[in-house]
Amino acid sequence: MNRPARVRSVDLDNPFLPSLDGLCELLLVRHGEQYFFDGMTMGDAYDPPLTDLGRRQAAAVGARLATTSIDAVYCSTMQRARDTAAAIAGHHGLDARQEHEIREVDPWESFPRDKRLLDVYTKAELVEIFSRAHRERRYDAYPHCEDPASFRRRVTTTIDGIAAAHPGERVVVTCHGGVIGAYLAHCFEARVDTVMAIHHTSITTIRVSGDRRVVLSANDYHHLAGVQTERNPLNAH
Repeated sequence: MNRPARVRSVDLDNPFLPSLDGLCELLLVRHGEQYFFDGMTMGDAYDPPLTDLGRRQAAAVGARLATTSIDAVYCSTMQRARDTAAAIAGHHGLDARQEHEIREVDPWESFPRDKRLLDVYTKAELVEIFSRAHRERRYDAYPHCEDPASFRRRVTTTIDGIAAAHPGERVVVTCHGGVIGAYLAHCFEARVDTVMAIHHTSITTIRVSGDRRVVLSANDYHHLAGVQTERNPLNAH
């Protein structure tokens, strides 16, 4: 029986490692910009499609990764992640495999789906909620959020499972800012729910070997230099 190659810890973070034997290299890609508009109900806001800019962002990250050797592509079941994954997978003759457990955190899980936020909260109250969440980087700032600990568990269990299924391979996982933030927090053993803001179609590269994880780079979006010059304020959260 062949034993899997053992990778030295010092080699996991070597960007010039000649082989991926004994590890899985994960490219975590956030989806492109989603369609938000003033006055939308929570039902509309849960799983919106990509905007025109979001489709251009997806095309840009797909073009950037077109010459990278990729063995598999996974995505969440949400349409913005599926469409972004398709823009990447098409360059490699692959079909994206959908994983429901890497869907985005729902900060308004128990909020009525037929209502707008402003039907329940004042603008000042919403500013305070969003400001606190951004400042503290904790999801319990949202009064209707799904359980943050359960969210992190489902994300880390699923992504760790993907890595374990692909030893010696490079895998794209197209998902969400909260998902990537949660996995980074897991890698860094952070007490916050998300360690940084993750830009649309940015690439975060993490190597996994057994129970060891090394973050090579995070939130790399330089492929968008010719695509956009500013962020839609409705997509700031």
